[in-house]
Amino acid sequence: MDKKNSHWSELIADEIAHKSAPPFVVASGITTSGPLHPGTLCEFLFADAIARELAKKGKTQFVFIADLLDAFDSIPEPFKKYEKELTPHLGKPLAHTPDPMGCHRSFGGHFLSEAEGAMEKFGAHPEILTADRLYSEGRYDEYARMYSERKDEVKEMVRASSMRETMPEDWHPIMPICEKCGRVETTRVTDCGGGEYGYACDKKTRYGVDGCGHRGKAKISAHKYKLLFRLDWPARQDFLNVTAEGGSVDHHTKGGTIATVYAIHRQFFRKPGPAVFYKFGFLKYKGKKYSKSKGIGHSVAELMEVLPLPVLKYALLRPDLQEDKELVLEEQTLFPLVSDFEYAASIDAEKEVERADRKKAVAYSLTQGKKWRAPLQDILVTYALYKDWAEVGSRLDDTEGAAYIAPYVEQWLARKWIPDKYVFELKAAPHAHTELVKEFASSLEEGMEEQDIQNIVYEIAKREGVPPPELFKSVYLALISKPQGPKLARFVKILGIGRVKGMIG
Repeated sequence: MDKKNSHWSELIADEIAHKSAPPFVVASGITTSGPLHPGTLCEFLFADAIARELAKKGKTQFVFIADLLDAFDSIPEPFKKYEKELTPHLGKPLAHTPDPMGCHRSFGGHFLSEAEGAMEKFGAHPEILTADRLYSEGRYDEYARMYSERKDEVKEMVRASSMRETMPEDWHPIMPICEKCGRVETTRVTDCGGGEYGYACDKKTRYGVDGCGHRGKAKISAHKYKLLFRLDWPARQDFLNVTAEGGSVDHHTKGGTIATVYAIHRQFFRKPGPAVFYKFGFLKYKGKKYSKSKGIGHSVAELMEVLPLPVLKYALLRPDLQEDKELVLEEQTLFPLVSDFEYAASIDAEKEVERADRKKAVAYSLTQGKKWRAPLQDILVTYALYKDWAEVGSRLDDTEGAAYIAPYVEQWLARKWIPDKYVFELKAAPHAHTELVKEFASSLEEGMEEQDIQNIVYEIAKREGVPPPELFKSVYLALISKPQGPKLARFVKILGIGRVKGMIG
């Protein structure tokens, strides 16, 4: 396969297979601290696409890690009504923060469930691991001991790789979980040795939560701690034997997290680390990075409500991985996206096609496929004519497809995202070429091909010395009271030649 014609998932899979041998482990993960974010979709969809391609080359495992031991540091907007219940738990691990809705074991588990539901809908099926479980099983204990015993050495690796001039005096790889208040972000290690550590819960967080003042001791083997993120990540990759993992552009900057991850692998573990650490661009909305806190971009709930999931998946997988992806749904962008998805569905990736087309075909193959058979343009025209979805399905011989796309079209109509030419009623308006329009109608015959219908307009216009756009405008005015509409020939075929004759003749 020519690399120029390869989709990014194929290129990364090839690189992984070239640098390592099966079994391959592709990893990804998130912190489940709030409602699902569109960026989370990228985290699991990109890894899933790579794992699917890699599976063609050998045994492949896709693991997804949810960091439920990360500190609960802010109350998401939809949960502000539970502020009284949640505020006392700020600073605790997400896994130890109760779900105020009572439907899951923890606050972090509530949002992990939401992410799992999205994965299921998008057809991604990774093995899901949670940080609290991995720590409680002792998977990190060996690393915690090594980091602690060689603290000064690790500290210098972190400083140098993160390009900092200095490090805090009380820096330590371990973040204890206070046995008294349960917080993890207010603690600091005071002494360490022999697999044990002393700690004080006396720090103040950036969001204004103070430690409880407790001083205690704990054994690493008791699993009541968390490693700093820059040390947790390489440790996890090591014990899971991760072959490939991704990170957004900010993780890949000079001094970014990935610089530290590789430094730990190569300088501390004396191992190469993952064969490939792929980079992906930001998700953007009108040039700005998607942000939950700033209210920039669509929510996942909105995206899934207004866009068929295969189309949304295609929109994220189609662009090159490292480029930023504009995901803006409105009248100017929706129809081109869905039309491009329909076009991609028609491409045979096994045949020799243009470079851009093959990439579209591969991106389409990674989705769940098109769930409607009739072209969207025909669906929109037929619905505009009959305002009845059962009628649309029957007339286009696509009952299931019409039922599938109906709720999305209803959303588009409500939001005024459908081009004006597909929103009309059958009624006539005055126009400039009454007799020529009647001649057009009388020239129509049952069974005519679309090109022949278009040609009638051009032939009449040429003979009478009328610019064709003017005559087309008159025909549209005679049918839908608008100067333009759907492609005329296709519109006439859907409306029916007999009906057109009846309206114009």
